[in-house]
Amino acid sequence: MNPRWFAAPAVLLSLAAGCAGASAAGPDAVVVIRNVHFGPMDVTVPVGGTVQWRFEDGGLLHHVGSDGVFDSGITSEGSYEHTFDAPGVYEYHCSVHRYMTGTVTVTG
Repeated sequence: MNPRWFAAPAVLLSLAAGCAGASAAGPDAVVVIRNVHFGPMDVTVPVGGTVQWRFEDGGLLHHVGSDGVFDSGITSEGSYEHTFDAPGVYEYHCSVHRYMTGTVTVTG
């Protein structure tokens, strides 16, 4: 029997396992930064949950931070994630545009 027939199913199984793992490991909440706005402004995640902020504002500089908790740095593209290990309400803002604010509520 041709050895390729044995290798093909193994390759397909490993690819399927990799895809399943990748899709299951996404953030618990996503905030898109667009039109000088956080959308949505307020999200809720469980303890151990991750929030992802996506910088999609056409190259405009933004910053996501919560004093002493997390800090994305000033950037114009890409994304930033933070995992919350304790319950509470975390207020965040953009230091470049101080009127841009939001909250992350962590339950648990």
